[in-house]
Amino acid sequence: MRIFLLRHGATDWNLAQRCQGSTDLELNETGLEQAEAAALDLSREKIDAIYSSQLKRALQTAGAVGRFHNLAVTIEESLRELDHGEIEGLTFSEIQATRPDFLRQWRDRPAEADIPGGERLIDVEKRAWDGLGRIVGRHGPEETLVVVSHNFPILSVLCRVTGTPLNQYRSFHLDPGEAVHLSYDSGAAWRVLSKNARAPLGRP
Repeated sequence: MRIFLLRHGATDWNLAQRCQGSTDLELNETGLEQAEAAALDLSREKIDAIYSSQLKRALQTAGAVGRFHNLAVTIEESLRELDHGEIEGLTFSEIQATRPDFLRQWRDRPAEADIPGGERLIDVEKRAWDGLGRIVGRHGPEETLVVVSHNFPILSVLCRVTGTPLNQYRSFHLDPGEAVHLSYDSGAAWRVLSKNARAPLGRP
């Protein structure tokens, strides 16, 4: 089985570098272009199913892919972004000014850092991984899936697949509209095949 794990296109908050979790923003013009570019890349593939988080920015991206394949999008809520709680909508400098203790914890040990009023990264990893497991369990070994999600769920999945400690999630980077190509076999073996289905996944 092959899975294209696709990050949604950009919103105004992505471009302003604001923490964007549960806030349900739509794609901006740049994000729509990124979604269409990703959809065009994936138009060359025979896609059997498309999944997405319930947030608009992901659904719009998934919908762009679906139009090339005449496929509806199935919502999987476990794919939603990390809930940023009280730092939702803040920039890095604003967090630094108002939550310096949290920022130190996030820099040193992000996996279990307690986001005020939000989620821990380790909990996002569990729900995203469980959700991906449910998705692949519905499909056969010869099928190809597109799964549209968000930054932290995707990075946590990459950590799990590659055996990278979650505290080192910054080893990976995926821009809005970029995809990672994974494979999965019935023996529960996962592999990263490529980034954007064109070049090997590298570490910045």
